[in-house]
Amino acid sequence: KWVELSNLDVCGRIYTYVQNLIENSDYGLFLPYKEANFTIPAIDLYRIHHFDNDARRTSLKWCAFMLNMDVEEMPIHHGKLNLTEEEVRIVREYRRNDVIVTKKLLDITLGNTDVPELADYAGKNKIQDRLDIQKESGLRCLNWSDVKIGEEWNKIEYMKSENITDERSIYPTKVKYPYGQRFKNFFPKTMKFTTDKLNNFIKDFGNQFVTAEKQEFPITIGITTYTVAKGGIHSTERNRKLVIPKGKKCKDADVGAQYPNSIIKLLVYPPHLKKSIIYNFIGTVEMKDHYKQLGKEASVAGNKAEANRLKGLEGGTKLRMNGGYYGKLGQKGSFLEYPEGLLKVCISNQIEILMLIEMMEEAGFQVISGNTDGIVVLFPEEQEDKYLKICAAWEKQVGNDKMGKLEYTEFLGFWQDNINSYIAKSIDEKGKIKVKKKGRFVTVYGSPGCEINKNKSNRIVPLALEAYFIDGKDPVDFIKNHKNIFDFCIAKKAAGKMHYEEQWIEEGLPKVKVHKKLVRFYISNNGTVLYKRGWNHDKKPMNNHVNAPNELGQPLVTYFNKRFEKEDYDINYNFYILEALERVDAIEKTRKAKAFIESLNPTQQLSLF
Repeated sequence: KWVELSNLDVCGRIYTYVQNLIENSDYGLFLPYKEANFTIPAIDLYRIHHFDNDARRTSLKWCAFMLNMDVEEMPIHHGKLNLTEEEVRIVREYRRNDVIVTKKLLDITLGNTDVPELADYAGKNKIQDRLDIQKESGLRCLNWSDVKIGEEWNKIEYMKSENITDERSIYPTKVKYPYGQRFKNFFPKTMKFTTDKLNNFIKDFGNQFVTAEKQEFPITIGITTYTVAKGGIHSTERNRKLVIPKGKKCKDADVGAQYPNSIIKLLVYPPHLKKSIIYNFIGTVEMKDHYKQLGKEASVAGNKAEANRLKGLEGGTKLRMNGGYYGKLGQKGSFLEYPEGLLKVCISNQIEILMLIEMMEEAGFQVISGNTDGIVVLFPEEQEDKYLKICAAWEKQVGNDKMGKLEYTEFLGFWQDNINSYIAKSIDEKGKIKVKKKGRFVTVYGSPGCEINKNKSNRIVPLALEAYFIDGKDPVDFIKNHKNIFDFCIAKKAAGKMHYEEQWIEEGLPKVKVHKKLVRFYISNNGTVLYKRGWNHDKKPMNNHVNAPNELGQPLVTYFNKRFEKEDYDINYNFYILEALERVDAIEKTRKAKAFIESLNPTQQLSLF
């Protein structure tokens, strides 16, 4: 009986039970209880943010780093007995910090944040959205991730439409893979090319067999080289800038609702399910438009609460169409699992984009970038009507004249590391300047695909690059005058039997301070050397610099897991300036970094900008 157990015995039993649950979850076993039976409903932030997914797995410690909060590791082993009063105090402080961080994570889940780099979470109440979807659909989805909500909503609607009561009956007994078939089996019926180059490429590509290995097929059209692969097409440009000259226009044309549109056009649905799943999918698209229209009307009427509710429901329909349907075609264990259908959608989209590229190039337009859902074209501004007519002709030819129409953005300039890492300056129809960032230029988190599980280390560098490329500010001055210490911070994680150590010399003797698996620090003028030590995956000893020496010498760090206030943090600004200038040089083909290094010599003068 529990009443007969000591406090230590009770804690031991709870600990053993929890460890068993964690171990069982690692093997995908179901929990021995149902949340629906809880007297008090639980909110599981970990699952809402999908941190239980292997590709997004994130610790509370990492969330603390992204939230600019104290990052604390368990200071005393949880199995230790007979703690001293000081050790009890330390554990209580650690526990209190975990609770505070969890509260902050709840805040951003509710759409409340004052952290500048998490601004994209502001106003997006994930809890309220789930309550609204639960009321609308009947799903008990409070603690589900976005993609699970989409999939489960699709599932119950399909089961209703087919009067199915046994959920097990809708899962595939045999999954249909594309391997061993020729790529031409996945070409769309609308495919049409006019040049020998594209026809020959498509013929060769189509005769290749689909394998389980990585397959890439390059082609150069005009001045741009593209790579076609099973997952998508992308151009291969790297490290370049483009400032649009007077008399020219640069337009990005993206296919709207590309994947939902392709699924409907191609009638892609798993062969073990009936066609009603597609009819449901079409209904979801119509429902999205219905919620969107009602939301606009509520907003005009000044009914903010109703507008937010409808916006959340509109978002729910997008979850059903994208992550909850298209994304599940390739997921093992999903009732929608159909890898052959996934490839059919991907290849069809790529063929259609190649058709648009060919049409533009044949008409004398210059396509300077492209990927699976759109292209960037540079042309004389007097030819804009001709450009739009080509786009409209393409839409009609591939069946995108109603859904999947092209959406346009006019660029004034863009600077890129590669196709997936760039910053662009655009102007909308009202003349408002906007900035689009991706990859290593990102400075704000909270939008899909760029959330709190990502890494904002060295944020000062993309901030300085944005100030330089977009606003014309000197990155050297920007970095030296920046005041937010967290933007200079870097976080590192160790796995397995690895840990971090600070090493330094004091009074002629080597000193060592051992840390655990997550460290936050900034580069300083008078810090310590940080090492990653332990045993790697190959069971070999490892003792590596975390920050390798560069032209400035060996970077020194100041450990910053626990925030402290200081008038002068002794930041080594030169370290961050050098990294920013090296990226500028790669893009602009200049030698600013070299000039900066030389300027550090007292006899040299700094004149970079």
